[in-house]
Amino acid sequence: MHDGQRTKVRRRAAVLLGAAVMASALAAPSASADGPSEIYLGKRSGTIRVGGFSHTYTWVDKQYRSTSLPNLRKHSIRVTFSGCAQWRARAAVRWGRTYDTYEAKAKGCHKSVLLTPQGDMKANVTLTIHQEPTDMTASTVIKPVH
Repeated sequence: MHDGQRTKVRRRAAVLLGAAVMASALAAPSASADGPSEIYLGKRSGTIRVGGFSHTYTWVDKQYRSTSLPNLRKHSIRVTFSGCAQWRARAAVRWGRTYDTYEAKAKGCHKSVLLTPQGDMKANVTLTIHQEPTDMTASTVIKPVH
């Protein structure tokens, strides 16, 4: 090979390598590029009585720590009522200077809702249940899992 041909081959290789690097940098990252985005911390569970013994709601809060934001706790709160009613559940948690609030409604028998608020690592969650026709409300505080 002559010196001129070697130079052309090296330039082509450099251009191809540069194009490959640019293409990989601009491509969308794969779903598992950074691993899981949250770490399971544990769960809390309990009951809320709204207006008496026959209206008992059960809740389970699974808590996760975000791997991308160091002071962020994610909640997955499942609220279940085994009776028949029209009701709504709301979860609020402090996140910085504001509150993240999720609300869901249910109507019928044996219904459950899922609430997914996220907030500060050390913040409590306020869970409120409201029954529509009777206009009764009850709430509880869910403490973070340490």
